Amino acid sequence: MKYYPKITKLAVGFALSLILLFSAYTAWCSTRPMPESPAENSAWLVYWDMPKDPNKLPSKKYDSISYFAAYFSDEDQLTLPDDFDSAVLLNNDIPRRYLTIVNDVVSHNKNSLKSITLVKRTLDGNMKKIIYADKIIALAQKNGFNGIDLDYEQIFKDKYTAEEYIHFIKILYDKAYAQNIKLRVILEPSVKFAAYNFPRGPQYVVMMYNLYGLHSGPGPKADFAFIEQTSNSMKALPGPVGAAFSAGGCLWGSNGEKRFISSDQAEMLAQKHQTNTKRDEKSGALFFSYKDESINYTVWFADKKTIAEWSKKAGEMGINAISLWRLGDDE
Repeated sequence: MKYYPKITKLAVGFALSLILLFSAYTAWCSTRPMPESPAENSAWLVYWDMPKDPNKLPSKKYDSISYFAAYFSDEDQLTLPDDFDSAVLLNNDIPRRYLTIVNDVVSHNKNSLKSITLVKRTLDGNMKKIIYADKIIALAQKNGFNGIDLDYEQIFKDKYTAEEYIHFIKILYDKAYAQNIKLRVILEPSVKFAAYNFPRGPQYVVMMYNLYGLHSGPGPKADFAFIEQTSNSMKALPGPVGAAFSAGGCLWGSNGEKRFISSDQAEMLAQKHQTNTKRDEKSGALFFSYKDESINYTVWFADKKTIAEWSKKAGEMGINAISLWRLGDDE
């Protein structure tokens, strides 16, 4: 029975080694540098507006551009649009190139946008979270991206799925950090930020738009009170944080028609129907009304001055990282 003490000593030594290793890992996690939140300008480029010529990308105007978007097949496989050409991004002097991942399912039979069930399936258990984190990073690296936008929407309507998603954010951030890849997490303004334990590390960008839109009657995509209220609620997020604003606007008809339009389209409508635009003091947005045949139309939209005023208001609230939705829509 002389081997018992040796086994005990080995077991104790092994346990101590694990404790030291865990302590070292914990210390590294708590002391590693966190991303700063400097003033920066970013914008999304959607695949249906992807230019063929890299010189047409306004890289000097933006610190980073996010390519929208990678989505899922009906077999839960991450995919990019067939005509995506990474050379357009790689041959440009954009400092940071983000790949935006959305929880959309695109199939030959039926598309499912902002799918909660997709998130439940792909993040079911730690192993799947790790697998999909690796897949996202591999897809980004393969196509020349050095940043990732995680833009999963509607999932905070389901608290269990939201908690699983937040756990996934931590896993993805740790893996992306090890590969020197930036991570931004895009959040809806309706999310109760204080109700969740969001991990430190990623930049959290909140969509400060759609205050009015297809879901409502006429009004601006954002106003100053909305920006202030959202900015205050964002104090519960672990920095760095950013705000996303949307160019263009929306048209409402008395016949029930509702559709998004660009500011160029809005100005053309105003000229065509010989009506003057007015600027709203509470939002900085422009608006006008006109009649076409028997239908009354109202239009609200944001121009460059509106975006500048919204950005200034966000800056007053301590948010200096601004993203624009989207290039090709009144950049």
